[in-house]
Amino acid sequence: MKGLAGLIAVLVLGALVMAFTKPTEADFKAALEARLLARIDAADPEAAADPVEAILLATCKLGRVQCAQLIRSLIALDYEDKVLFSRAEVRLGDTDSATCIGAFTRIFCTER
Repeated sequence: MKGLAGLIAVLVLGALVMAFTKPTEADFKAALEARLLARIDAADPEAAADPVEAILLATCKLGRVQCAQLIRSLIALDYEDKVLFSRAEVRLGDTDSATCIGAFTRIFCTER
């Protein structure tokens, strides 16, 4: 019986830790901004096959923060606060989307 009570106590403690360390909506927005900046930094305008895309990438590299803000304004982020974790659906238009789960101060995303 002691083993069962100990297991229940560990599970309850784990649930409390999860509940108090799940990322907030502001955390999701900050992570999205960081990922946008990282993608802008990693983009290679010279590798773009489309000349218009190359010009846009080069322009984004010149004003990366402003470019990230512009792209961010086009992205819909639907945040859901669950009891033990948080979830966000990130969409850019009708085609690109990602589902992100936040737990233990970490955010994990899968793109579709």
